[in-house]
Amino acid sequence: MSFVTKNILNEAQHGFREGKSTETATHAFLENIQKATEKKIYLIGIFFDLSKAYDGLDHKILLFKLDAYGIRGHVNQWFKSYLCNRKQYVEKKLYGKY
Repeated sequence: MSFVTKNILNEAQHGFREGKSTETATHAFLENIQKATEKKIYLIGIFFDLSKAYDGLDHKILLFKLDAYGIRGHVNQWFKSYLCNRKQYVEKKLYGKY
C-alpha cells in the first residue's frame, strides 16, 4: 500500500488512503467552493456517476497496467484470480411487512 500511496495516487485522492475519507473529500470540496466564492471566481461543477464505470473494463489491460506499476508476481496473480470467472449481485432482503 505504501508503494501505491507514494507513487500512484494523487494527493487529492481521498479513497483508499489512511486518514482520508468521503468526509475529508467533502470538506476539501466545500473549502474550495468557499475560497472561490470569497475571491468572486466563477464556479462550475461537473459530477459523474461512476457506479458502472468498471463494468466494461478489460481485465487483461488492467493486469498489464498493474504490472507496469510494479504490482507483479503473486499479487498480480491474486488480482487475476479475483477478476476471472466471477459473478456479483446485490440481494435485497425485506424484513417485516410493507
